[in-house]
Amino acid sequence: MYLLQEILHFGRGRNSEAIKRLNWIHSVMQPNPGFVAAQICSYLGNSSRHLILRMWEDKESFTAFRATDGGQSYSKNRPEGIYEGQTVGREWEDIIDTPGDAKGNFLIRGIFDITEGRWDDYTTLRKSQDEVHKQTGGLQYSRNFKQLDEENQALMVIRKTSREDHLKYMESHLLADVRSSGPSGTFTAKGNEYYEIIDETTK
Repeated sequence: MYLLQEILHFGRGRNSEAIKRLNWIHSVMQPNPGFVAAQICSYLGNSSRHLILRMWEDKESFTAFRATDGGQSYSKNRPEGIYEGQTVGREWEDIIDTPGDAKGNFLIRGIFDITEGRWDDYTTLRKSQDEVHKQTGGLQYSRNFKQLDEENQALMVIRKTSREDHLKYMESHLLADVRSSGPSGTFTAKGNEYYEIIDETTK
């Protein structure tokens, strides 16, 4: 899976307008081959900040879409001041996709700098932690991505039913066991953020 990530800061008093525009952009993407899903996620800490995730089967599918009339049109008519982008890693490729059996709109986003030569240890640790997510409940999916234009950076996106279910995971003795017995020194955490998915377009 190919993932495009953006963080947008909506203009004051323009949240509804911005969401409507982004939903329209995603509706333009939706019928194109290779489109998987697109999400608008509101940051639980600042109502103007939003995480935008657009998923495609591969980069080639997105590149083909961008060459269409629809793919070229939406970037040309953005209303001034509707939102401003924050510099973040834009292009990612999935390395782990762990499905759960729950449904929810609570999203955890984490960024990690991976220690040189430790990608295998990182994926091993994440897979073990995903098993804890499944055992403690509330997991819809846990996905990890490798940045395409930054050699040693990983993006973690976990979708759960609620913050409460995530706290059960964080306080679990199972997680404590994984952390104490698993590989250490594999990454430097750049911070976790919590979001609510407020709009989603799927194929």
